Amino acid sequence: MKLFYVPNSPYARRAVLAVREFELSETVDLVDVSPLAAHDNILRSMGPGGRVPALRTDDGAFICETLLILNYFDGVTGGKLYPGDAVARGVAMQIEGVASLLMDSLFVRSHENCRDSSEQSPSLIEKKTERAAQCYDALEDVVERFGRVMHMGSISTVAALGYAD
Repeated sequence: MKLFYVPNSPYARRAVLAVREFELSETVDLVDVSPLAAHDNILRSMGPGGRVPALRTDDGAFICETLLILNYFDGVTGGKLYPGDAVARGVAMQIEGVASLLMDSLFVRSHENCRDSSEQSPSLIEKKTERAAQCYDALEDVVERFGRVMHMGSISTVAALGYAD
């Protein structure tokens, strides 16, 4: 399998960390496709969107959405990305959901801030800033429930906080 990524993508970082943490390095080749905006980027010929992460499976399927890639990896590893216990799995997914909201808020705000000031939406920036603050608070409220076993909730939090940094 090949996982296509760019190092500065928080979404791709989640998939890359999953490959490293859940012993997929032997079966998944990491392919840096920087710069993503290049007109001849390999992803443009593989499927719609030209976004990362993207996964080409050994069977030729092209999966181009983070959560679907993680779901695929969970199946390949026999369920290692999420706890098997229903309660622990729910907690991991709760944490992952908040981390995903944080990541999305940071990503949108970052892109809005990169726009020319005459095209920026101050209300959107404010909304995403408030949502990020709510996500930080929510993560702080559940941090004691993270547990000691690595799962996609903790990995997603690391990826979101790394992007925030």
